[in-house]
Amino acid sequence: MKAAIFLVLAGLLMPAVASAHPHMWISQSVRVVAKDGAYTHAEIEWKFDPEASEDEIPAIDENKDGKFSEEEIKLLVQDMMPELQKFGFMTWLNTGGKDFRPATLPTFAARIDDPPTFTPPEWNRAEGDRDNMPMPANKRVQPPQGKHSPRNLVYTMRFELPQPTKSFTITTYDPEDFMRFEVDKTKLSAACKLAKHPTYKSEFVPGHPVFADTVTCKLP
Repeated sequence: MKAAIFLVLAGLLMPAVASAHPHMWISQSVRVVAKDGAYTHAEIEWKFDPEASEDEIPAIDENKDGKFSEEEIKLLVQDMMPELQKFGFMTWLNTGGKDFRPATLPTFAARIDDPPTFTPPEWNRAEGDRDNMPMPANKRVQPPQGKHSPRNLVYTMRFELPQPTKSFTITTYDPEDFMRFEVDKTKLSAACKLAKHPTYKSEFVPGHPVFADTVTCKLP
C-alpha cells in the first residue's frame, strides 16, 4: 500500500502527539450474535468523523473509485490490524470476571458511507497540541487533492467471546482522548443497555473527566 501508517495508528502509537482532545470522533455501534440462547460474538462498528475520514480514505482507496475493493481491504488489514491488536483494539470485554482484551483477531470489514451517516458536534481537533507539534514525515498521509464532499470511513470488527455466555459488557475508549468513542444508543438491541463506566476515563482537562461508554447485554 502506498500510504505508510494511517493517522488512526499514529494516534495510538504517538502519545506525545496525542495531547489534543480529541483529534478523532468515532460513533460506535454495538451488535451481538447469539446462538442456542447464549452470546457467542460481540461486534463493534466505528464510524469516523468526516474530517478524520478524509485523512484516511485516500490512503486506503488507492484507485480512487470511492469504494474499497477486496484487495484494498486486505492491504488495510495487513498494515493496520497488528498495530490495533497491540492496543487491544481499544476495547475491554467482561463475561463475569475481570475485564480482558479480545484474545483473537476479529472478523474485519471496511466501507465508505457516502453521504455520511455520522456527523459529530463542532469541535477543534487541534486544540491542545503541544507546541503545535507536527506529525513526523514518515507518519503522514498526503491530504486529499481538492475538496471532497463529507464521507465516513467505517470499520466493523466482530470478536468471538471466549465461551458462550448469557451476559457480557464491552467498553471501547482511548485513555489519551485522542480518539473519542461514543456509543450510538439508537442502534442497541433491546437486551443491551448503555451506561458510563465507573472508572475508565480520559481526563485531558484536569478535574473534567470523560468517562467511557460501556454496554451491557443480558439474555433471559
